[in-house]
Amino acid sequence: MSKVITRQAAEERSTPAPKKAGSVRVALVQSKSDIGTATYDPRDANLGRALADIENAAAAKADLVVFGEMYLSGYRTDEWLHKWASTIAPPDRHVAAVIDAAERHGLHVIMGMGTFGPGMPGDVYNTALLTGPNGIIGAYRKTHVAAFTYFNGVATERCFYSPGKDLPVFDTALGRIGIHICYDMSFPEVARVQALKGADFLVNVSASAGGFEEYWEHGMFMRAAENCIWYMVCSVVGMQRNDRLFGGSRVVDPDGKVVAIGKFDEEDFVVADVDLDAQRAARATSHLFNTRQPEIYRAIADPTPNP
Repeated sequence: MSKVITRQAAEERSTPAPKKAGSVRVALVQSKSDIGTATYDPRDANLGRALADIENAAAAKADLVVFGEMYLSGYRTDEWLHKWASTIAPPDRHVAAVIDAAERHGLHVIMGMGTFGPGMPGDVYNTALLTGPNGIIGAYRKTHVAAFTYFNGVATERCFYSPGKDLPVFDTALGRIGIHICYDMSFPEVARVQALKGADFLVNVSASAGGFEEYWEHGMFMRAAENCIWYMVCSVVGMQRNDRLFGGSRVVDPDGKVVAIGKFDEEDFVVADVDLDAQRAARATSHLFNTRQPEIYRAIADPTPNP
């Protein structure tokens, strides 16, 4: 069972359909996000919209609500992140408001944001925070920080973020969740490692850039199908500086089928029921993991030699 509903429909909906036992109802909030400047902190405006969307998700009986990459801080805040990044421990007022909303509505929230590292002052990470009814569960820091040219642009993330060094899987009341961020999808090892660590489903928080629509479509299919796992992407949408973030948030089942998809170039609110038994069935019939021969894959873990 899956469906796509608009924000207005979410607000008007009073009697959500019953959720199947053994499933997780996910709400992907495909939203615009303000960016910061030298004098403008975007977090108040972004947080205000997020709190309303969390209420909409609660009304739709969602278990998990997901926001896109750097949603709270603004993906293209770039050189001003040193002013507008957030602190998780102890939580600043914006993070505390997200924690409180999850606790108040009894659901889980994944939200992208810039965060300061715990040790080095001014060290900023592109982070996805996971919080639930009982407080913070964990945070994933983007491990593959983009630095490449594309079409008429340049990905400059490495100028502003430090890379994370871990691929955690988080234990929650909903199951084990593997989280990664945008460009991480380009490295099949990320999804594979999280699947091998026992993830029940994978969540990618993204700022999907225009021109890569087909790339995302095929990439999501492969990450889901090659791991027999539910794979979902939630993207911010709209123009940020010269980047068109196209949205297209979606949920892909363990067979690689798209079961729910958000609109392109519009805000949207995508709700889908993720049947965890479908993953077990796909793996039991494909034998994908016990057909592997890890001993012949050792070259994957060898560092790339210098040219």
